[in-house]
Amino acid sequence: MSEFAEVKVVETVDSLFRAHYGRLVRALTLACNDQEVAADAVQEAFVKAHLHWRRIQHYDDPVGWIRRVAINRLRDDHRRQNRKGVALQRLAGEPQAESVGQNAFDSDLQAILAQLPKQQRIAMALFYVDELSVAEVASALKVTEGAVKSYLHQGRARLRSVVASGEEVHSDE
Repeated sequence: MSEFAEVKVVETVDSLFRAHYGRLVRALTLACNDQEVAADAVQEAFVKAHLHWRRIQHYDDPVGWIRRVAINRLRDDHRRQNRKGVALQRLAGEPQAESVGQNAFDSDLQAILAQLPKQQRIAMALFYVDELSVAEVASALKVTEGAVKSYLHQGRARLRSVVASGEEVHSDE
């Protein structure tokens, strides 16, 4: 007699939301430097999870799926803002000053992290704030574990140099 594989069913979307929403928003706030944008992205990801819950509840890591959807939303928003800025510059005929949104957390650390390249910033936020393993960060960003280790190493080195010298970090993006 063969044994049937047990289907893994995760708790409800509501319980996942209560358990992970705050942590995801904190991690993605550091990644995009705007708590409202991060909260919107995470909320939209949870709405999509709710709509597709029959399928997602059987995933090995439904929170990972939600995180991936939220990160994709942040990337889409970033691209949209860049295209908008370029279009405005073309229409105005002169370069526009880049505006920086108000941070929900007005700390020196966040200001420094905001200047790191986006991949380093996201990797550090997921690793240190969301407390994901290197493998989980790699999966969320769809990069290799070596790339994540490199992002973390480079990000820590930049932060060390800033703290040691008191200078500002300039992004390579």
